[in-house]
Amino acid sequence: MLFYGANWIVKGGSQLAKYFGLSAMVIGLTVVAFGTSLPELVVSLAAALEGSSTIAVGNVVGSNIANVGLVLGLSSLVFPLTMKFAQVKIDLVIYIIVCLLFTYFCADGEIIRQEGLILFSCIIAYTWFAITHPAKNRDHENGQMNPNVPLSKSLLLIMFGILSLSFGANIFITGAIDIARYFGISEVVIGMTIVALGTSLPELATSVIASFRKESAISIGNIIGSNLFNLLSVIGLVSMISPLESPVEIIHFEIPYMIVYGLILIPIGLMPQPIHRGTALLLLLGYGVFISQMF
Repeated sequence: MLFYGANWIVKGGSQLAKYFGLSAMVIGLTVVAFGTSLPELVVSLAAALEGSSTIAVGNVVGSNIANVGLVLGLSSLVFPLTMKFAQVKIDLVIYIIVCLLFTYFCADGEIIRQEGLILFSCIIAYTWFAITHPAKNRDHENGQMNPNVPLSKSLLLIMFGILSLSFGANIFITGAIDIARYFGISEVVIGMTIVALGTSLPELATSVIASFRKESAISIGNIIGSNLFNLLSVIGLVSMISPLESPVEIIHFEIPYMIVYGLILIPIGLMPQPIHRGTALLLLLGYGVFISQMF
């Protein structure tokens, strides 16, 4: 499900970009990122409604760390990705600001409905900005809409890809949570590690497939966009429905780790050459250290 779903999303997203004359980066930052963030939204919402809101918060923070450390690391090992800093610099600055805002909301141990509304309003504004921003909204190869690309087929590929990814991730997560609870692992650790890894599988599958197909822009856009959607859309929407309990202790290790992994993207993006496999291995090593600290 994960493999085919990712393949369909990348192919459909690439075709959609050509149809509307948008860059693949914008499609990655918006349509693809939203699709691959759906498992985080579904799992976090279910966890909050069942009274396990610490899983919801842990899931988002852990997923954002996994997206950079695991997803970007593995994708760059498959095929060195080209990250054009000029295309994503504003998105990275926005992401760091959003991380700091999220940290501030977590500081009192709870994310209330009003704070959720602020976060969710930000994702609406960001999506509008990403699509209309003149510096990157056009396809630099074509520069124009291409009506010859079948729009209905592109939309169907994306829709079936999202459904396949969501079901595949959900099956993985359900089994993993049951195993973790059997062994008595705490909910915040389950959220940060097993659930976060499970809900990041769509991003991983999509970015690796995009990397294999040499669609670097979709892969990079998917990672940055998913992290923004996780904090703004997932946390925002879920906390509007049910206020989220946020363990204060995550401010001392897990959230700083997430922010550092966001800042790491800046020097990586400034490198003139594609992401080196040595850099990819360091990202994976950092993620391994994070997981080991959780247990």
